[in-house]
Amino acid sequence: MKTTIIILLDPRRPKNDGTFPISLRFVHKRIPIYINTGYSVLKEHWDDNLNEITKDCKKYSRLVRTNNEIKQKQIDASLIIEDLNNTGEIEKLTPSELKAKILNKSVRMSFREFNNKIIEELKLSKKLGNASCYEQAQAFLDKYTKARELYFEDIDFKLLKTLEAKHLSNNYTYNSLSFYLRTIRATFNRAIKEGVIKRDVYPFTNYSIKETKTLKRAISKTDIEKIRDVELVPNSTLWHARNMFMFSFYNIGINFVDMSYLKKSNLINNRICYTRAKTGKNYSIKITASTHEILNMYLQGKGDDDYIFPIIQRQELELQRKDLQNGLKNFNKYMKQIAKKLEINATLTSYVARHSWATIAKGLNVPISVISEGLGHEDIKTTQIYLDSFDANVIDDANALITG
Repeated sequence: MKTTIIILLDPRRPKNDGTFPISLRFVHKRIPIYINTGYSVLKEHWDDNLNEITKDCKKYSRLVRTNNEIKQKQIDASLIIEDLNNTGEIEKLTPSELKAKILNKSVRMSFREFNNKIIEELKLSKKLGNASCYEQAQAFLDKYTKARELYFEDIDFKLLKTLEAKHLSNNYTYNSLSFYLRTIRATFNRAIKEGVIKRDVYPFTNYSIKETKTLKRAISKTDIEKIRDVELVPNSTLWHARNMFMFSFYNIGINFVDMSYLKKSNLINNRICYTRAKTGKNYSIKITASTHEILNMYLQGKGDDDYIFPIIQRQELELQRKDLQNGLKNFNKYMKQIAKKLEINATLTSYVARHSWATIAKGLNVPISVISEGLGHEDIKTTQIYLDSFDANVIDDANALITG
């Protein structure tokens, strides 16, 4: 039986913006197979008769080209199925294997398609922060290319220099530019490894990503002690912010996201055991007396699956991400109020505790190999490699010396 591939608006999984994916659909061994084309539109912008995006859709600036690209995907997939039918191979393939054949051999994948694939994988893995990085990189490209559908070969040295010039002309920094371009580079590297593109289209061989040194964020141990000792109304917003700041400092500058996700079940044998969301590295930190004091304020009446700190309030992943964003925004706001109250001449943010831990450690002559200059702010991978080379008790002793 001849397999017919149709283009349709897939109603099964609406996206966050209310649009629906445009997919290829066919049936193999009585099982329907859907292949996402990488495009999505609102229902009112889809013509079911012509199987194409309507003219009143403003999402894609070059509509004729977009519709043609979608139809080309249909043609390419049909040709693959025809070849497999002619050789008889198609009968040996499961539906998932046939889908993989089409995806591997179909029309070239756009940067957006592949980037979206990475984003979906990260969200499934509950790595919402990393997913956000790839979303922001795509938004950066869309901003300066008028949301044009780019293929990997379109993002060449010339375009990178154009993006750089446009970004800097808006008085943005090299560091923010570096953030976007490093993520775009990561997408290229992943595509090369998966065989989606060839290395000869890699644009970063000749283009260097520039950064400027981040302004020092650390504060002195005297200022840390001021924050620790300030009298604040229990259960007030400033009280919670101070406690979380000190908790981060006491625990080797634990990241705000990781601190937010800590549950009572992460406390094992007088240690805090967790996996860092950003890197997947496992951490085990001895609970000091100072940490115990803070934990005792938050653990009463909580079960193993309850979050320790009052940051994440909801269950759905996307809503948790919003809780984190709001929590971080409020935390930084309240810490600025504390800085003003204590006349600390610094902008207190979630990063200050981490930088301060590293700087104080260096001042106390803790071996640089233990803390790795800045505790990973220069190169977090290097920091992780250094930390991995020491037994936990070495890190515990360093932490006790710094926070004691």
